[in-house]
Amino acid sequence: MGRGTHEVMARMSDNANMEEVALIDCEAEFSQESLEEHRVRRWRLDQFVALGFGHALAATMTASPVDLGAARKLVGAGCPLETAARILL
Repeated sequence: MGRGTHEVMARMSDNANMEEVALIDCEAEFSQESLEEHRVRRWRLDQFVALGFGHALAATMTASPVDLGAARKLVGAGCPLETAARILL
């Protein structure tokens, strides 16, 4: 696992305050995107949240090249969310 993955896992353990920080970081990173890019990013975020990932982790996954289809397959096969996040990130 890379350094970024360990940071994500640390955020998962302290979800209450870190969730807000992750969303702010995500918004700052994408402040220059087009309307269509924003819609796609928002859709991806909604899809990860619908799978059961918390907002902070969903925002991190949305900002990365994580394959949404792979996430759906892992979660659909009964993989715990935390394990799926480790695999995908």
